[in-house]
This record gives sequence, structure tokens and C-alpha cells, in this order.
Amino acid sequence: MLVASEDALDQYFMREPRALLGRRVEAAILDHENPRVLDGHVLAAAFEAPLDDADRTVLGDAALERAAELPELRRTKVGYVWAGRDYPAARISLRSTSPESFQIVDGSSGAMLGISEEARAYSTIHEGAIYLHLGESYRVRELDLVARTAVVEPFSGDYYTQAKKETTTAIVQPLREEPRLGLQLFFGRVVVTEQVVGYQKKSIQTQESIELVALDLPQTEFETEAIWFMPGPRMLKGLEEMPRLLGSLHAAEHSLIALLPLWAMCDRWDIGGLSTNLHFQTGGPTIFVYDGHSGGVGITERGFDAFEGWVGDTAKLLDGCPCERGCPSCVQSPKCGNLNEPLDKAGALALLGRMLEQA
Repeated sequence: MLVASEDALDQYFMREPRALLGRRVEAAILDHENPRVLDGHVLAAAFEAPLDDADRTVLGDAALERAAELPELRRTKVGYVWAGRDYPAARISLRSTSPESFQIVDGSSGAMLGISEEARAYSTIHEGAIYLHLGESYRVRELDLVARTAVVEPFSGDYYTQAKKETTTAIVQPLREEPRLGLQLFFGRVVVTEQVVGYQKKSIQTQESIELVALDLPQTEFETEAIWFMPGPRMLKGLEEMPRLLGSLHAAEHSLIALLPLWAMCDRWDIGGLSTNLHFQTGGPTIFVYDGHSGGVGITERGFDAFEGWVGDTAKLLDGCPCERGCPSCVQSPKCGNLNEPLDKAGALALLGRMLEQA
């Protein structure tokens, strides 16, 4: 038995049960050559025993290549050996790929509830944020940027919070480019810059906005993998005027992110996105979908490979949702940094439909 939430993917399965019961399961993604994951393994392995060519069969070629570049390893006659003074495995978090993280502490008991990597901390455990842990709600009383600690307290109110942030995406290096669905589809490396500027309190019962609170938090930046594409004038015919253009691109971005977990084993919180009517590098309307983890973990490359099916499922999601202007079951996102404004469901469906016509 599946009890569905209002989440877009859950509601897609309610309308398309065969997609849940009959189709091949989503692809599990494992990028074992990601340096942000691999480096820690290489250091820990060298601490245990020297690394040499015989280890390639277990650790892979990339591990030996990284061993030659890591300053804490020394090359000797028996292989690469640990030259540091600490225990490298103790540096590695089991919960994130980033060594920069914040502890979440219950202020009343002193118990540590969890850890949040820096890239997500400012949007999830900022001062005033409502934090969920094992089904219990907590309110963040203080976020100490120096001690890297969020102090929380039990919360019994009837609202939740959603961060408002400003995001920019800069293309570093395209790695793959192919003509797909009537446009050029790119996959490559990008730098994502984010700054949380406030948060909105929203009623749990009615979803109405209660209050918008300003925040002053540092800017964060991380490099990751992304796909991006630029719809041309033919794809955007009738959608060119603002704000409909931005609303259509934004809604298409949200719905693509919502359905990517159907093709790659991930959660929508593992993925980010940006849509703009004029990107400073591409020179036109552009949609980005990127891995939400520093360095990338292969999620969006899976989206690149399955682009036609992914877009097809997304269009089916929009077409099948009974709402008129967009709702949490299709184009609204619980993690949108722009607080789900603007969104144009009809425009997004028109854009994706025209793309599929070129298949």
C-alpha cells in the first residue's frame, strides 16, 4: 500500500500506477571517481598500508592518480605511504561529501541531533528555521557561524519555514553537447553561488504566507555538475513576454527536478536548478538542473542520458495534474529559493510539448 503525499512524484504515481509497478527501477548513481569522496578513501587506505599498482584492481586507476597528487602522501619504493600526523579516517563525515559542516544541538539537553553540510546549512538551519528530526519539530534559536553550531529548541507551532535565496550559476566547462529534442543539450561543470536573504513562515494547514523575515548570511559557492539548455524562439513562441517567459522557464525547471528521481536514484533535495530569461554566458533564456552536492555525484549526467524519457514523463506530469495554475503536485517546489514566484504551468507544458514534438 502506498499512501501518497502532495509531492509531485507521489501524485504522478497515483495517476500512472504502471510507472511505479511495471517500469524498470530508477538507476542507482555512484561516481567513485569524485575527488571529494575518493580522496578521503585514498588517504585512509594509505594510512593502513602502502598503495601500489596492485591496488588498482580494488581501488581503480583514479585512486592511484589521486595518490600522486595528494600532498599528505609520499611516494616510496613500496608505494604511496601516509606522511601526515593525524588519523585520516577521522576527518571523513559519513553524512556528507563536504568537510565543512554544522552541528545541530538541542539547547535544552545538549544532545547532538544531526549534522548539516555548509552548502545546505544556511537554507535549512538558519536562525528561526523549523527543523525536523525523527518526526519532531525544532526551532533554530541561534546559528553560530564561528562555532559552526545550530542551537535548536522544541517547537509546537503551526507553521513551517522556507528559505529565500539568490542564486547564480556560471558555466565552467561543457563536457558533453548533443542535439536533443530540437535544441542543444549540454552537460558539464558549473559553479553555483547562493546567498540566503530571508525566510518565509507558511501555515501548515492553509499553506498561506504568514511573514517574510530578512536574514544576513554569508554567500556560499560550490562547483558541481549540471545539464543546461537554451530554448529557441520557436520553442518559446507566444511565451516571449515577461513575466510569462520567466514563469514558464521556472515552472519547467521545477517539474523537471520533481521527476528526475524517476530516472535516477535520488531525492529532489539532491538536485538544484536555475532558470533565467537571460543568462550572462549563453546570452538567452536558459534552464539549468544541477547536482546539489559539491563535485557532483552523477545525477544530472543520468538525466542527460535519459533526457527524452525524462522530458516526456515531466510533460505527462503537468498534463495530468488537475490544477489550473500550478500546485505542489506539479510545479511548486518546497525548496524554491524564489518562494515559487513566478510560475506558469501552461507555459511550461507548452514548452516541453514543443520539445517532444521534435523527438
